Amino acid sequence: MAKEVDLIKQKLPVLEMVRSYVTLTPAGRSFKGLCPFHQEKTPSFIVSPDRGSWHCFGCGEGGDIFTFVMKYENMEFPEALRFLAEKAGVQIRALNPQHQREFGVLYDINEAAKDFYAAALAKHAPAVEYVRSRGLADATVKEFALGFSPGGEALTLHLIKQGFDVNDAVRAGLIYKTARNLYRDRFEGRIMFPIFNQVGKVVAFTGRIFAAPGVTPPDDAPKYVNSPETPVFNKSRVLYGLHASKLNIAHEKTVVVVEGQMDFLMAYQSGVKNAVAVSGTGFTEHHLEKLRRVADTVVASFDNDDAGRKAMERMLDMLNRYDFHTKVVSFGEFKDPAEALQHDPDYLRRVLAEAKPAFAFLFDKYFSAEKVRSDVALKKRVVVHLLTLLSHLKSPVERGEWLRALSAASGVSEAALQEQLEALVVPQEKKEEAEHGPGPFEESRVSRIAKRLLSVAFTNDELKGIILSNKEYMPRGFVDILEHPEAESAGMLQMQSTYLFGTADIKEVREECAELLKQLQLEYFKRAQEGARGEIKEAEQADDEEKLRAAIAKFQEFSKKINELKLQ
Repeated sequence: MAKEVDLIKQKLPVLEMVRSYVTLTPAGRSFKGLCPFHQEKTPSFIVSPDRGSWHCFGCGEGGDIFTFVMKYENMEFPEALRFLAEKAGVQIRALNPQHQREFGVLYDINEAAKDFYAAALAKHAPAVEYVRSRGLADATVKEFALGFSPGGEALTLHLIKQGFDVNDAVRAGLIYKTARNLYRDRFEGRIMFPIFNQVGKVVAFTGRIFAAPGVTPPDDAPKYVNSPETPVFNKSRVLYGLHASKLNIAHEKTVVVVEGQMDFLMAYQSGVKNAVAVSGTGFTEHHLEKLRRVADTVVASFDNDDAGRKAMERMLDMLNRYDFHTKVVSFGEFKDPAEALQHDPDYLRRVLAEAKPAFAFLFDKYFSAEKVRSDVALKKRVVVHLLTLLSHLKSPVERGEWLRALSAASGVSEAALQEQLEALVVPQEKKEEAEHGPGPFEESRVSRIAKRLLSVAFTNDELKGIILSNKEYMPRGFVDILEHPEAESAGMLQMQSTYLFGTADIKEVREECAELLKQLQLEYFKRAQEGARGEIKEAEQADDEEKLRAAIAKFQEFSKKINELKLQ
């Protein structure tokens, strides 16, 4: 496999590969840009064509095209290897057969199903007419590979004729086994929307019910049916249309969020090419992590009623945690973007130009009601509610701006709002820490260090022993892998270790191991120090001198260890 890896690197220069994801500018013999893996305003992300590598001096991430794709696209090594091999036109002969069966065949089956559904749509005039009646041009249908599923055993038989194992088709979620041990297509008489992952691989489908002339679907038939989750499809990680729109989103630094596939397709067709669809799943942490790498602004639409307002507030709360600037658009008399765009192809671009910041929308919504303005108790509840949303903003600058706007809208002085906000922030931070533990950046940093250490550990027994002797600083799940190298998850890391360090100088590996252990210990003692800081505050509030002395001693001990590590 090492030979194929080297060949892929030769055919896909690191600058060319990374530049397709990140805007880079020359910096001497290297190139620099904003790191896609953490939030920053000053570029600390460096790509070195001479070394064939990249490194961020802000968050410490680095590597080659494989590590970049694995992190950016959220892939394991076998998936990244397959993806880059196809991009480079390199045949992989030494790929682990188990991983090929686990991942590769599912991609192949979904691709075959996509082609089958597209061919079936072209032959089914009523389905073609329906798609056109919804406003979709033939070019859009072709670009996003819309199709039609006749149902029954049509796809099942087609896949078998193509040489696929029926059990793999079941694993892909395309067919199922009945109580009578017969195989049937999962999607019956539906317009098919292939779901692509971020790198353009078909991983699943959504099927919309379609009543052909003379056919009446069952009353209890759901309007939409989605593929079940599979080894290549996790609905919490995939956003419909992102594979096509990600470069436009990165260019605009703005993502337009719509609800369904038709909304996305009509938006894209109308020229709004920086959109994604959540497809009924709602935003997840994984979605937001992906989008935050390329955008800082989200524009979303909501129904103009109480339910729409509440949905917006829930979404706003999540977006605030990732430091997005959020705007809101309204579609007035139309129920969704797809309907609006059927009537007027320029409608979406016009309302996007008029989009209001989410907080401005909320302030107008709440304080336009006479009852809120005249009832002091109700005004207080509304103000506290809005301040709670504001308290989740990461940017102090943005928080200050909206505090002034809230003062103007509510008639409450800015000083009084600031005092009330300060009273909310501390309890809220304690509540989040108790529920979720340290923030996502800190957790991910520990996990990144630990994962890299595991790769180091599998290079030789000496380093494995050194790392095991420091297992108290490592998350439990990673220790389990070290102590049980026969596990399947350990096998993946052993393969990755061979790739990462197979030709590396042992002295360099030892130095990296030492540095990683140092960073792991620093993170451990920083958390311990914060815990001691909390104990100091609690002891001061309880006026408990004995506990206070003990907590101060612990804090000083952890501070000493941190300083010693920094001096190494």
